[in-house]
Amino acid sequence: MGRFIKRFSAVLLGLIVGGYIGLSRAGIIAAPDPAAQAAMNAQALSAEIIDESVAEVDDLSVTVSATGTILPNRQTPLNFAIIAPVREVLVQEGQSVHEGDVLARLDTFDLEISLRNAEIGMQQQQVAYDEIVAPPRDVDVAVAEAALAAAQAQAGAASGGATAEEINIAEVQLEAARNALWQQQLQRDATVDTPGEFRDSDTNDAGAQNLQAESRVQQAEYDITIAETNLANVQNQPPNYGQLASASASIVQAQIQIDRLQNGPDEIERRIAEVNLELAHLSMEAAEVTLAQAELTAPFDGVIVENNLVIGELPPAGAGFQLMDTTSYYVDLAVDETDIVDIQVGQTVQLSLDALPEANIVGTITRVALTPTQVGQVVTYTARVTLDPTLAAVRSGMTATATIVVSELDNVLMVRNRFIRIDRTTGQAYVTVIGEEGLYEEVEVELGLRNDTFSEVISGLEPGQQVFLLPRESFLPDASQPGGGA
Repeated sequence: MGRFIKRFSAVLLGLIVGGYIGLSRAGIIAAPDPAAQAAMNAQALSAEIIDESVAEVDDLSVTVSATGTILPNRQTPLNFAIIAPVREVLVQEGQSVHEGDVLARLDTFDLEISLRNAEIGMQQQQVAYDEIVAPPRDVDVAVAEAALAAAQAQAGAASGGATAEEINIAEVQLEAARNALWQQQLQRDATVDTPGEFRDSDTNDAGAQNLQAESRVQQAEYDITIAETNLANVQNQPPNYGQLASASASIVQAQIQIDRLQNGPDEIERRIAEVNLELAHLSMEAAEVTLAQAELTAPFDGVIVENNLVIGELPPAGAGFQLMDTTSYYVDLAVDETDIVDIQVGQTVQLSLDALPEANIVGTITRVALTPTQVGQVVTYTARVTLDPTLAAVRSGMTATATIVVSELDNVLMVRNRFIRIDRTTGQAYVTVIGEEGLYEEVEVELGLRNDTFSEVISGLEPGQQVFLLPRESFLPDASQPGGGA
C-alpha cells in the first residue's frame, strides 16, 4: 500500500507539472525559467514519500507515566506488650481474621495473682476510708468513753500510792501472821508441859520436840516482822511514775478517739484516706490492664501473613504476627519534577501490572507530596494512587505502571508528532504539505497541547489536509523551506 501511494503521488506530481508546462506553452500562464522548470521536473520525478497522514479532528488526552510498587493500605506488626510464655496460638498464616478476634494468649497465672492482690488491697483501703468518713456508732462512742475512764482510773491509782484495798490486804496479812504466832506459842507450851509417856511414840526425845516447837514459834515471829514491814511499805508507797505516764498517754489517746468520733476526721486525715483509696484503685486497674495484655487481638480486618509465635516459648523481640488488610492497596509513584505540576488529587489513573497484563485496574490520586526526593541528579515527587476495588488477584509487591490523564480536549485538530519539525533556533513548528503550485512545502503551524503521539494544531492546517514526511533533500531551497532551515 505504501509503495502504491508513493507511485500515485509521483504520477500526480508528474501530471501537475505536465499540465503546468502545457498551459505555459499555450500561453495561458507564463512559462517558468528553464532552470527552475528543470528543478521542478526533477523534484516531481525524484520525490520519495517516507510517510503521510491527515490532520484529523478527535479527542486529545495528555498523560503522565510513572512506576511504583503495589502496597496494602494497612499492614502492621503485632506483638504482646508484656513478657510471658505463649499459652495459645489461635490462628495460622494465611487465615482471615476480623477486628477484635483473639489471635494468641500468654500464660496468666502470675498476672491473675497480682490482680487478686490488688483487689484485696483495694477492698482494705475502701474499708479504711468508709470508717473515717462514716458517722460514729453509739457502741464506738461507748467503748471510747470506757477506755477514757479506765485510763483516768489507772492514772489516779498511779499518782496516789497504794489503794485502800492494798492497805487492807497488808493489814489482813499482818493479822494472820499474829494469829499464826499465837497458835505456835500454844503448841509450844503444850509440848513443853506434856510428860514423856504421853508424847509421840515415834519421837520419844523430849528435847528434840521442844526444839521443833520453839523453831516454829520463831518462824511465826519472823512472818509477823515481814507482814509489819509490808504494811509499812504499802502505807508509805510513793506514786508510780511509770504507770502514771502510761495512764496519761492512754487518757490523751482515748480523748482523741472520742473527739474524732464526735467531730469526724480532719481534712488532712480525710484526704490521706482518699489518696490511699485512689492509689489502690489505680493499682487494681493497672493489674487488670496487664492481664488484658496477655491476649493479642486483631486491630482491623485482614489476613495473617506471618506468624512467629511458638507455644511454651517467650514472644520474639520482633513481630509475633504480621497483619495485612488485603481489601485495599495503593501505589506510590515517583513522578518527574517536570510533570508533577500537572498531577492533582482526584485525577484518574490507569494501572498496568507486569504480573497481570490483562487486568483492567483503575485508581485515583489521593496525595501529592510537597517535598521532593532526590537521587543523584534526578528529582522526583511522590504521588499516591489508591486503587479502586477490583477482582484482579492483586498482591503486595507487584510492579505497576501508571498512566495519569492530566488534560483532555474534545474535538480538536491534531496531527501526529512525527510529521512535525521544530526549528531549534526559533522554536517554530512546521509540517510538510502540497502547496498551491503542487509542490511540497513546509508551512508554519501553531501547536497547543501534546502527548506522546499527537499534538494539537491551533492554526496552520485544515481538517483533512494531508501532511507528508519527506527526505530533507527533496525540498527546493526557495519554495520548500519557508522561514529558513533547522
